[in-house]
Order: sequence, then C-alpha cells, then structure tokens
Amino acid sequence: MTSRSGSLPERLRWLDEASRSDHCFLLPSDHCLYFGEFRPQAGAAPGSTNALIFDFKRPPSRIAASACAWEVQSFKDRAIASVARALRRQFGRAAVETRITFVPIPASKVAGEADYCDRLLRTLYLAFAGLAADIRPLLRQRASTPADHASGAGRLRFAELLALTELDPRQLARPPRALVALFDDVLTSGKHLCVAKARIREAYPEQAIIAVLVARRVRGAA
Repeated sequence: MTSRSGSLPERLRWLDEASRSDHCFLLPSDHCLYFGEFRPQAGAAPGSTNALIFDFKRPPSRIAASACAWEVQSFKDRAIASVARALRRQFGRAAVETRITFVPIPASKVAGEADYCDRLLRTLYLAFAGLAADIRPLLRQRASTPADHASGAGRLRFAELLALTELDPRQLARPPRALVALFDDVLTSGKHLCVAKARIREAYPEQAIIAVLVARRVRGAA
C-alpha cells in the first residue's frame, strides 16, 4: 500500500449557487468554503485532491491491520499536516485569536472504538498551534454509526442523525466567539453540517455559522 501524496488548491473558495444542488441538504443561507473537489469515481491519482482525501480518511483499523502499519500511518499523518498547512494559510492571526470558534464535525464512531478517528480535531490543533485559537469539539454522537460514504442506501436519515447528535455540556462553559466555523473533510449531501448547525442554534439561536471543508463531492463526476 502506497501514499498518493495528494495536494490541495492554494485558496479556499465559496460554494456557489451553481454547485449547491450537488448537496441536497444545504439551504441558500448556508455559507460553505472548500479547497478542492472530490470525484468518487475518479480513483486516487497521485497528486490529486482525491489522493489526499484517501490518505486523510484512512480508517484506523485498516492501518493497524497493515503489515506496514507505521508507514501507512505516516501517509495519514502527512495528509493531516498538508490540510493543516492549507488551513493556516487561510486565516489571519487576529481572526483566529479573537473572532472564530472552530468546531469539528463529530466522528461517526465514539471514542474507544477501533475506528474512532480524531483527524479533524488533530488537524485544527496542528493548523493553529501557537495561536490563541478557540478549537472546541462542541458536538458528539451518543452512539456509533456507519460512515455515510460506506453505507450506501443504508445511510441515516436527517432526523436519525439529529437524534444521535448532541452538544457536549463540558464545552459550554463559555459561549462561542462571533463566528463558528464547522470543519469537515468532504461535503456530500450537507446533512452533517445541517445537523451540527441545528444543534448549535438550539443553544445559541443567533450564532453566525459557516462551514470549512477540505473538499466537496462532485456529483456524477467520472
């Protein structure tokens, strides 16, 4: 098993109205920034965004089962570092230290399970190391679920995911900053972002929220 050594575009870009229909849960009021485009049927050609996503999302159980687990883990670690560097370039120090609360989308597996993965939280901590960033896992799932990208027709409905997702009371000692930036790897339907937004607005109804994604899925791409 080898690393694809993927890369990302230099700058984040806003999801425009022409692309919004690829993500059926998003509303016109949802503001999403993303780096690259993920093409499910295109494979993981070396140097592509697909390649980076492949390494970034490598499941811990598969890494552990590999005969070269340490090397495979290094592929994932490099992908995390690459995403972290890309994030660091996008946000000025003043915004990171005073204006934004970064919130990772919760993992589909709960802590302690073989495939629990904290890659989103790790990436945020690495991206803003040395800065007074507000990085908070505000959200958590009460039970593990299959990952959407591996579930096919068995994906959870919005209401089911909403029922399983809650605010972590340990993270609510102080309110978020002026802007919450939800962070996830691949934007597919937008369901997880909308669940996260709904739960946060239950506690903070006027909270400004955007999404920052490593990539968005391009529907029907070859």
